[in-house]
Amino acid sequence: MKQYTHAWLGLKAIELLRSYAGRFSDERNEHLEDFLRFISSHPSTFVRGAWFPDTHICDNLQGGHTWKYKLDAVNGIKVKYRPPMHNNCYQLVKDGLKQKISLNVRRSDLPDRCEALSLAIRDMILITNKVESGDVVAFNDSQVALLFLMLAHYACDAHVPVHCDDRDLNKPPKVHGDLEEFWEDEILKFYKVSTENERFNLDENYSLQLDDDQAGFTDSILYKCDEVLKESEWSNLDDAKDHWSSFLGKKNNNFWDYLVSVCLVSFHMSLKMFPIDPPDGIDYETLRIMETSPFKEDVLKYSPLILADAINTVSLLWLASWERWELLKKEAISA
Repeated sequence: MKQYTHAWLGLKAIELLRSYAGRFSDERNEHLEDFLRFISSHPSTFVRGAWFPDTHICDNLQGGHTWKYKLDAVNGIKVKYRPPMHNNCYQLVKDGLKQKISLNVRRSDLPDRCEALSLAIRDMILITNKVESGDVVAFNDSQVALLFLMLAHYACDAHVPVHCDDRDLNKPPKVHGDLEEFWEDEILKFYKVSTENERFNLDENYSLQLDDDQAGFTDSILYKCDEVLKESEWSNLDDAKDHWSSFLGKKNNNFWDYLVSVCLVSFHMSLKMFPIDPPDGIDYETLRIMETSPFKEDVLKYSPLILADAINTVSLLWLASWERWELLKKEAISA
C-alpha cells in the first residue's frame, strides 16, 4: 500500500473503534476510551508515521511487509489458522484454504514483525509509567504513537493479496503497483488532504472529511467499504471473554496466529483475482489491471472487502496492544 492509503486506514480504524464505544465490558470500554484519547491526540503523525516502514526502515526485501505462499501439492503443508468470521474475504475463499502450500521463508516476516511491535508498545508504556517524569529512559507519547502506526502499516500489508503471493507480480509486471496506485488515487480524490503538509484535513473531532467538490463518492470503492463495515462486526462481540485474544478467531492465541490466518486468506484472494492460469491472451508481465477485463471488474468488486478487513484488523490489534499492557499492569498489581 502507498503512503496516504496507510494513513487513511489508520484514521478509519479510529472511526470504527469509536463506533464500538460502550459495547464491551466496563473494563474494556475504559481501555477503549483511554486508547482513543491517546491516539486521537497525534493526528499530525499519521501520514508520516504510518509510512516510516517504507521511508526509514525499508525492510521490504527482508520480508517485513510480506508473507509469501505458493501452492505446493507435493511438499507443502496445510495451514491450520483461520481468521474470525468477520473477515469478509475469508467467506470468498474458505473452500480453498485446505490446499497444501509452501512458504518462502526468506521473504516472510510480517506476523513476527507485528507480534514484536505490539510487545514493544506494551513495554514502552510500562517503562514510561514506572519511571519519574522526565527520566531519560522514559518514552514520550509521540514515540508510542509511532509504533502503533508502524504496527498498522505491517498489519495492513497482510491484507494486500500480492504481498502474500510468491509469484513476481511487481517487476516487470505492474499488477502490484497498479492495485495500490488505484487505492491511493481514490483516497486522494475523495478526501481532503494536504499533500504539501503530509496530513489529512480532519474536522474538530479528528475525523476524515470528504472533498465536497468531488462527485461520485457513492459509486466509489471507499463508499462501498463503509457499507461493508456497517454490515460486519467483530466475531464474538457480545460474549467475548475479558482477554483480547477472544476476538482473534478460534484457536488464534496471539497476533502471529491471527496474521498468518489473514495472510493465508490474502494469498487465496490473489489467486482469485490474478489466476495462475490467466485468460487467453493475458501476459502478467504487460498487463494493466485497471484497463483490462475481468481484472478491473474484480478489483472494483473485491477492494471494498479487502480495505474493510484491513480497517478491522488495525482496530482490533490496536485495542489488543493497548490491553496487553493494561492486563500486565493489572497482574503486576495483584501479584
